[in-house]
Amino acid sequence: MACCIQSILIGILTKRFSDSISTAEWRDLVLVARANSLLPRVASILLNNVENDFHIPPNVHAHLVASTRHEALFHNQVISEIRVVNSRISKTLNRKLIVLKGAGYVVSGSSAATGRIFSDIDLLVLKSDIPKVERALHLFGFVSDTDSEYDQKYYREWAHEIPPLRHFQRGTVLDVHHNIIPIVSGRAPDMDLFLSSTKDTEYGVEVLRPAAMFLHSAIHLFFSEEFTNGFRDLSDLSLLLDEIIYDDVELSYLFSLAENTGFENELFLAFRYLEKIFNKQISAHIYQRFKQPLPTGIRLLLSDFIFGKVLAANHRLVDVKFRGLAQWLAFVRGHLLKMPFNILVKHTAYKLWRSIVKSVTGDVENRHHVQRKDVKD
Repeated sequence: MACCIQSILIGILTKRFSDSISTAEWRDLVLVARANSLLPRVASILLNNVENDFHIPPNVHAHLVASTRHEALFHNQVISEIRVVNSRISKTLNRKLIVLKGAGYVVSGSSAATGRIFSDIDLLVLKSDIPKVERALHLFGFVSDTDSEYDQKYYREWAHEIPPLRHFQRGTVLDVHHNIIPIVSGRAPDMDLFLSSTKDTEYGVEVLRPAAMFLHSAIHLFFSEEFTNGFRDLSDLSLLLDEIIYDDVELSYLFSLAENTGFENELFLAFRYLEKIFNKQISAHIYQRFKQPLPTGIRLLLSDFIFGKVLAANHRLVDVKFRGLAQWLAFVRGHLLKMPFNILVKHTAYKLWRSIVKSVTGDVENRHHVQRKDVKD
């Protein structure tokens, strides 16, 4: 049943519909799709596909309709927020604001926007513009989402973004980036390569062009240490790949950008697990475009063990053996990718100490943050 539900879900997401779905399977499908932040996407596909010949039970239909309404409202709010934020900070920028990830899918009209719900809006600006942008956003009502002196230092010295900013009334969270991966990782790319890989939108902001959008999504997924939404992110990659797979110009640009930024391995991993998990057809000539040697042997076996499990749908109804071990290995791998070992040890020790202190004394920092927010509201 577990494998069956994931197979049915993947079949719907890739528009390869099952002949029939039982009442129990419909129930489990809704539960698993919702847990993986994919119910709006499933709903959009099912309700807008006139070719499916199976019956959707009335109670399931109600869930699907409700989720599509939520998606429409959410996307309208995202677009409105981006317009307002851009109007407040555009005069401080030396180039147009770039919108990344989920919000980028929405404003670009990408097929990956279908059913996409997310918790924050990711923005990319020049590093030299960060101080001006931050001041403008503070004046506009956005305040830092962390009061920890250590976290502030971590973001500003080691990370690729400033601490998240939350609007004190609306609750909107902005992640303002100046790079796509942590600087301390030693693999942060020359951002001119991404800054020159953009296109305009009707909302006065830019997004990454399709090839760069796919590569950034792959980097974000396979540079991560936590995969709660890994299955959803793989679904994003599936839709993004559909937009470029038959466009030789974009496909060539994708491989060129991956080579020049040093992310061929992340591109390979995206292709491999789209094949292994989402059953995408990746032709041999595509793999022949890679310039660097592809992973083999133990390295490839370890990758298959980790990602074959952590990228499965995340729900108790999808029983994956050794998922816990794979999640732990992925957690360690992600942190080692993001920071050198000596900094990782220091960072882990501090987080452990703070966790112990909080468990004994209570979350003092968070209580103070809530109290200040209440006063401002």
